[in-house]
Amino acid sequence: MSPTREDYLKIIYELGGEFSRVSNKSISQKLNISPPTVTEMMNSLVKIGWIDLKPYHGSMLTAEGAEEAKRLVHKHRLWEVFLVEKLGFSIDEVHDEAELLEHSTSDKLAKRIYEYLGRPKYCPHGGAILPEDMEIADRHAKILPDIKISDSVVIQRFVNEDRLVHYFKNQNLNINDVVTVKNFDDMLDSYELYNETNGEIVYISSTIAQFIFVRPL
Repeated sequence: MSPTREDYLKIIYELGGEFSRVSNKSISQKLNISPPTVTEMMNSLVKIGWIDLKPYHGSMLTAEGAEEAKRLVHKHRLWEVFLVEKLGFSIDEVHDEAELLEHSTSDKLAKRIYEYLGRPKYCPHGGAILPEDMEIADRHAKILPDIKISDSVVIQRFVNEDRLVHYFKNQNLNINDVVTVKNFDDMLDSYELYNETNGEIVYISSTIAQFIFVRPL
């Protein structure tokens, strides 16, 4: 099934598009679709008024687009909490299930789920649940490639997608781990990270690194 325009909107938001521009290449990689298809949808989102697009610089959410994105992400993250806490799903299994459920979830139902779950603050991937908290968290977050060599940071959230989360799980990288960027190998296009939380060395490609959001210690 092809991604809907709401799916594009969410991934622009997930990739930091409320406060910075997101390239079509990043969207294409995340959704596993061709660049021309992404370009066509971006033009459609411009017409709706959800994004501001600058050729060769990427897309950024408008105020209206950010509001709509956070409404969708709020429901998605609530369902992920429900699936993990109440039905025993692992965090690398819940994205696709939540994707199906969010589109049929009314605002009234979302509010009931939020209360039933005890008003959770974060989803299993580290994303804030409430739209007002999303803005505060994301304003100060950076993607891992923006961190200087030798700097130490806290992993705040992973971009929400089961294959990515499964990969991070295999690398023993977790939300709230403290990592230090030790080196970047140009030839291998790879970051060397020291995970101060568990004492392990991890190597992450630059493609994967852009899906890890971090904050200062």
